[in-house]
Amino acid sequence: MTHRIKKVAVLGSGVMGTGIACHLANAGLEVIMLDIVPFDLDEKQKQYGSPKPNC
Repeated sequence: MTHRIKKVAVLGSGVMGTGIACHLANAGLEVIMLDIVPFDLDEKQKQYGSPKPNC
């Protein structure tokens, strides 16, 4: 029995997690990234988040 993976979740959006997510997205998979929100973000950073990675 074979299964085709269509969606993946990457835990952590640091350098390694972002790279993994980019490779999976380039392979045609739907990717969701999950990460914690640091307590020391100011209101502007909380509103806009970090820039999206360049895949």
